[in-house]
Amino acid sequence: MIKKIGIISILATTLFAGLIEEGIAQAKQGHNKKALALFEKSCNEEKLAKGCYYSAQAYGKGTVVAKDTKKSLDYYQKSCDLQYTDACMVVGSAYYYGFGAKKDYLKAKKTLSQACDAGDANGCFLVGYMYDLGQGVARDTQKALKFYTNACNYGSKKGCEYQKQMSK
Repeated sequence: MIKKIGIISILATTLFAGLIEEGIAQAKQGHNKKALALFEKSCNEEKLAKGCYYSAQAYGKGTVVAKDTKKSLDYYQKSCDLQYTDACMVVGSAYYYGFGAKKDYLKAKKTLSQACDAGDANGCFLVGYMYDLGQGVARDTQKALKFYTNACNYGSKKGCEYQKQMSK
């Protein structure tokens, strides 16, 4: 019985990932609305992070459908919730800088921390910067240093510079 469930799970994953591949193929052929429909289906019905991410891009750019910043951000958030790090950076940056969303440091910290936890250097740097300046969080130089160190370890030159400055 367990083998059957495992095989069904593998087949379902392959089938649903096929929606993404089919969407990409449709986009390459210039059938962008069909591609978007497949991406949205893969996101909304199958809970595939990349489908949500590609849907967010379509609504954010406004080249396939009318530009809809709110819908774009909602799809990026779904993608982030499904553990797609790039989407967490987009959402976190939107809330941090106020691009396409009202500036909200608490939401920024939450999603940027998710990106950092997944190894994203920029996410770590921005959370460190928030602690360093006390943006939406209590100013805490030890936490800032920790996040700058993580950013540095993940390859951020800026993270290394800030870490070095704080360690003096």
